[in-house]
Amino acid sequence: MKRYLLLICLSILSILSIHIPVQADDNRPVLLVYDSENVYYNGSKKIDSVQRMLTADGLKIKTVMLENYRSGELSDNKYRGVVTLINWQEADLSNDSFTHDRAKFSGTKLHIGPNLQDDELEGLHAKKGMIIRQQLTLSDDGITEQMPYTNRMEYLVDVAGSDKYGVLNTQNVGNQKTLPYGVKVDSNAFLPFWNTSGLAVNCEEKLIADLFNTKTDSRPLLVINNVTPTSNLEYLDKLVDDLYRNNIPFAVSATNVESNTNQFAYKKYMYSLRMIELKNGIIFMRVPYLYSYTGKEINAQNLKATMSERLQLMVRSGVYPTGLSTPNHWNQDAVLGKVGLKSASNVLLLPDPKTYPKVKQTDYSQEFDKAYYVMSLKDLDKAKTTVSLTKANNLNYTLPTALNIKMPRTLSELRKVEKSVSRSELNWENPAAEDNSREMNFAKIKLEYHAGTYFVNGNEQNISDTAPVQKKHKHKEYQETGLNLILSYQGKFLTVFILVTLIGFVLLIYKGRKVYWDKFKRK
Repeated sequence: MKRYLLLICLSILSILSIHIPVQADDNRPVLLVYDSENVYYNGSKKIDSVQRMLTADGLKIKTVMLENYRSGELSDNKYRGVVTLINWQEADLSNDSFTHDRAKFSGTKLHIGPNLQDDELEGLHAKKGMIIRQQLTLSDDGITEQMPYTNRMEYLVDVAGSDKYGVLNTQNVGNQKTLPYGVKVDSNAFLPFWNTSGLAVNCEEKLIADLFNTKTDSRPLLVINNVTPTSNLEYLDKLVDDLYRNNIPFAVSATNVESNTNQFAYKKYMYSLRMIELKNGIIFMRVPYLYSYTGKEINAQNLKATMSERLQLMVRSGVYPTGLSTPNHWNQDAVLGKVGLKSASNVLLLPDPKTYPKVKQTDYSQEFDKAYYVMSLKDLDKAKTTVSLTKANNLNYTLPTALNIKMPRTLSELRKVEKSVSRSELNWENPAAEDNSREMNFAKIKLEYHAGTYFVNGNEQNISDTAPVQKKHKHKEYQETGLNLILSYQGKFLTVFILVTLIGFVLLIYKGRKVYWDKFKRK
């Protein structure tokens, strides 16, 4: 009998030992609480940026507005951390239930902005100070950036035993202050403000990575954005050739369509995307532009059918997307996120447009194997720094970060983009050299990209460099060419006619003016 009891006890212990790891911290989301969208001062851009950076750190997030927070929501068994974002300092908004629950919460805490409470200062082992109407500079890794003028800012005084991320300096002559930007004390952290670009992003990434999930990624991914079937493919091909010649790995955010796919222009577009794959580039399929659904309901069924068809068209054309490119609001939507994004293991998280349709907005966002925080390379180049951030190859991006360049629409834009990339000294991420696989599973298709090789449902694929053939009769080509010549000469004729007419008007005005004044001259 004792033997049987012993066996039962051992079985129970083994079951418990199996199930304990399921309750690990990684399975719990982070609660993001913000006081206001502050639309007048474009505060939604900060909320969007914080969400994208937390997602890039591999976290699930629940986002709640402060006034909508309910007592008892924040607890140790439900959340691994809480982020407080004060987005409208002047309003001085508060919620006693949230303040009370946060004080009792023993998980990770990050406060962004002013209005630090006593319990937060206690966790940071610091006191609070205030500076008013100051011009600040931010320094990190030997680089200094001039920050926007600060009207009022809280900072920490007497911080003992803390990790610091960046240094702020005031420019008061004779009374200069040196203050920490990001501060972490154990599982508590503070940022006096949040910037969405520039040197501050590096400091924010380091702090968030150390606070939640330490990452080892340190190289940014170069991305060409806004590539569509109507883009100037000649400019795209030239840009891709230039990157390939200079041995610069890159990615492309490419939009697909499901109509007019039998046209020569579409075949040419798919050919350009295949050339990108041949020249050390990877493709992210851009999710549909929701504004294109004019008169058509946006629901799970329609969205699934659209994305499935677009992906299958690409695969049939020999183009194999390695992930999805999406505005952040898709990840904050129950329909768009569940249907549109769950199929990809890695995504490019683009900043949200100023306005967008909301299908079924949710508080919860999902996590990915790899989600990139996307910034503009142009904005990085324009930052007022002592050393250009595009030339600071010692500047690490702790979280997955993508630097975005827009698809050039003119020859002048193409030249500027080529110059900007060639002048950059950044050490770019090379997806072909990665050990991890990138996967997409959609419509019974499993796409995999590993070490520069593409697989469809486990079968290795060869990228074809065969150019599309335009199937047209010679007679038709002659008629179209003749029409083009007529239109061309007609345009030149009209240009000459307008110029001659303008010159005639100028001469008549001059002659008329001379005749008019001659009437008043004494003879």
